[in-house]
Amino acid sequence: MSRSQTEAIRNRQTMSERQALFRRFGYDSAASLKFILAKVLPLPGHVLEIGTGKGGFLARLGKYADHITTLDIDADQQRLAKRHVRQAGPRCPIRYVIHDAERLPWPDASFDTVASVNTFHHLERPMRVFKEMLRVLKPGGKLVLSDLSPRGFQIFDRIHRFEGGTHPRLKHGLTGFRRLLRRPGWKTRRFKGCNQEILVATAPSAQTKEKKHT
Repeated sequence: MSRSQTEAIRNRQTMSERQALFRRFGYDSAASLKFILAKVLPLPGHVLEIGTGKGGFLARLGKYADHITTLDIDADQQRLAKRHVRQAGPRCPIRYVIHDAERLPWPDASFDTVASVNTFHHLERPMRVFKEMLRVLKPGGKLVLSDLSPRGFQIFDRIHRFEGGTHPRLKHGLTGFRRLLRRPGWKTRRFKGCNQEILVATAPSAQTKEKKHT
């Protein structure tokens, strides 16, 4: 057995043990991701994912999207994610990018969909990242932001206390981000379930922006 195969088996075992621990405390990752996808699909065009992490959402997204670019600042996390995603068998091309999400390396209006799942509570300046997500979203594009609900954060607080650590929180949940989208042309929806909070928003179309300035 090759080294990469051995590492892949070890990674699968580690992830399986981790998910079992989550379920023990009341968080079912598979159910949460299924709930998120049910509320946000379809995700059209070229999708930008902010926060690859270990590839949990990406592996499922790869079965529905046409083209994905995923960004993370942690190269080791992305390396693990690549293996996880390969095993899941995505149906679309995926580009992996290492970069700071506070300064996305693309011009304005580059992506049809911009999404982030369970990443924002890890960020030092989440509002900066959110504004960058808006900047690179095309007119009429779709924005998806999901993070733990208050109950979800309570569960992860207990998990991390059990492990002798602490878990970061997203202050005020998604309220501040939704408030930022209360402007002409934006359409927003908010969902809660399976220990997740989800914000789905559609940007104004190019025609709407033109009417606004005439």
